[in-house]
Amino acid sequence: MKVLHLISGGDSGGAKTHLFSLLDKLKHKVTVRVACLLDGVFYQELQEQGVDNVLFLQKNRFDLSVVNDIAKMINQEGFDVFHVHGARANFVAEFVMKKIKIPTVTTIHSDYLLDFDEPVKKIFFTSLNKRALKKIPYHMAVSDNFKDMLIERGFRPNGIYTIYNGMDFSQVPTEIMPKEEYAKKHGFVYDANKIYVGIAARFDVVKGVDVFIKAAGEVLKTHKNVEFLIAGDGVEKDKLVSLAQKTGFSDSIRFLGFERDIYAFWNIIDINCLTSLCESFPYSMLEGAALGKPMVASRVGGIPSFIIDDETGYLFNSGDYHEMAEKLAVLLDNPKLLSEMGQNIQERATTLFSNEKFASDHVAIYESIIKDYHDDKQYDFAVSGYYGFRNNGDDALLLALTEELKKENKDVRIVVLSNRPKETAKIYRIDAVHRLKMGKVKQVFKKTRGLIFGGGSLLQDETSSKSLWYYLSVIKLAKACGMKVMQFANGFGPINKASNQKVTVKTINECVDVITTRDKASLERMQALDIQKDITLTADPAMLLTGCSEKERLRLLSAANIPEADYMTVAVREWKKNAPDFNIEVAKALKAFSEKHDLIVLLVPMQYPHDVPMAQDIQKQIGSRAYVLDGNIGIKETIGVISRSKLNVAMRLHSMIYSVSQGVKTVGLRYDPKIDGFMEYVGLHDICNVENLTCEALSGAMENAYRQPVNMAYQELRDRAKQNTEKALKMIGR
Repeated sequence: MKVLHLISGGDSGGAKTHLFSLLDKLKHKVTVRVACLLDGVFYQELQEQGVDNVLFLQKNRFDLSVVNDIAKMINQEGFDVFHVHGARANFVAEFVMKKIKIPTVTTIHSDYLLDFDEPVKKIFFTSLNKRALKKIPYHMAVSDNFKDMLIERGFRPNGIYTIYNGMDFSQVPTEIMPKEEYAKKHGFVYDANKIYVGIAARFDVVKGVDVFIKAAGEVLKTHKNVEFLIAGDGVEKDKLVSLAQKTGFSDSIRFLGFERDIYAFWNIIDINCLTSLCESFPYSMLEGAALGKPMVASRVGGIPSFIIDDETGYLFNSGDYHEMAEKLAVLLDNPKLLSEMGQNIQERATTLFSNEKFASDHVAIYESIIKDYHDDKQYDFAVSGYYGFRNNGDDALLLALTEELKKENKDVRIVVLSNRPKETAKIYRIDAVHRLKMGKVKQVFKKTRGLIFGGGSLLQDETSSKSLWYYLSVIKLAKACGMKVMQFANGFGPINKASNQKVTVKTINECVDVITTRDKASLERMQALDIQKDITLTADPAMLLTGCSEKERLRLLSAANIPEADYMTVAVREWKKNAPDFNIEVAKALKAFSEKHDLIVLLVPMQYPHDVPMAQDIQKQIGSRAYVLDGNIGIKETIGVISRSKLNVAMRLHSMIYSVSQGVKTVGLRYDPKIDGFMEYVGLHDICNVENLTCEALSGAMENAYRQPVNMAYQELRDRAKQNTEKALKMIGR
């Protein structure tokens, strides 16, 4: 593989460090050449790197005479990837791309809207860079935060790859200036009984050094065994010095100036801080981590991808110096914890963020980009279902099937038909198109190999015939565009109207290639019709999902002011056939059961905000023992909450699936045949009909379920659920 990198040549900041770190190992894995546009700092240092390089000297930023020469070299010498860095290179690449037939990728090192400070440059150069970035089809973001930023701004998720900075830890100096000598050099005496808290940053507003100083002032009010060291320089220096003096503790807040011997600085400090208002993935984290310095850092950019709260340091909300001071105090008061976190961060850095892994990840991305660029199809799968309606259950299906597809094939390319395509793209980081814009859907289908139809119970007319006709039209359109079609872990029916049955059977027989169904009842309904296809009984893909961590679960409940106590969970919904006094009867049963078994009642809305009013009404009737998890929480968070429940009362199907998959005792509230179908499939019998529900019936079902051992059917169901993705990939030859 041959890769050409293009960079301005005058870079002296993060982009320079990033590329030099990459080239150190990449040059041993692929054939690399670096082209520069200026004879500047980067180009001069490049001569010492042992990397093939060339200079295409621009007369000015808008000199496009270099375009033809770059394109000619790419075409004649057989490069496979054109990789560019920075605004100037992006601008040139926009024109080079028109003359070459290989993929172009650019690395997003920063928020490109903040790259230029001067007003004229900010308006003009930012606009040009933004246009170029939109033209370039592939992007490497140096943090998940930057990937999310690009998606929010309309970039195609499938063309964005996350690549974290790496560093060569073998180059960390073994002989570092002693702490005593370093302190003397800067005019103070090192005290081994003190803890030194440090920050290395340029004095720019975006670096938030004022937050560090304000936090220092707060800490020094109660702690005398600490000093704060600041390495850096810049335009904000006078303001920062004045701010330190205003704290009243300026003797303990030291300005050391710009530090060339950065490892001597990391060596003397005990806690490394980052207070940036905006950040990518700063090397100062890795450098400090190399010497085992735990961090207290703002929760921005790529920082949370490296700092694990309570394990390698602490995160605080950007700008909140009070919170920062609190986190610092925890470490200052606990030397053992300080030492443990230092060991943890050093191990995390050297294991997961080495230059070797950095380069290997690049090669893997290059291979994926090349494969995608030269493929005659843009997508492997389009996914159609009830997506983009903020329904936790259906969203769980989408999360499960995308996760499983990517486990089986990491390069699989997916596009989703969604009611909220921008939101879906952001959450799932895959391409999305509006489900009702059929002209756009048709364009996508022509560039796609297969349709994953489902999961969920889509082919039914219990809700309405309108939705049935929509989904059948999607299947027909996919087949007309030459796609393979799979009914993916579908529930099926009931289809009550004879005319609807006829058109459904005809569509399936003519257009569907593979069918899997998630329960026996659906299988039997399909078999009762004249469907001339093999049908495989599998399981709902949501059975494969796992919940959030225990820390995240507790943090979620605490944020909602829900006490830490044993609880039962409840998921109800409005339904046209609910008993007139449904809420009253449910509340009476829940209150009595919770009092008897010393549980609190946690109502979990599965479709937000649709389910919230009903949950709140039931909570009000129960009183102080009940709480509503009122918020559009994520799928894994919902599973995490239900996983610790002592009993789950579920009207929403996927609330039931979550509890069964996590080994939680479950009672079903029947409003749709799919509830019976799932309960029967997993061998559960504690179920109440919502049309005539009474307190006595629900109480009896809850007591019986509570006495039973945990249902173990989920183990077999997980194995069956995996067959769905296996069949989907086999269908398209992947």
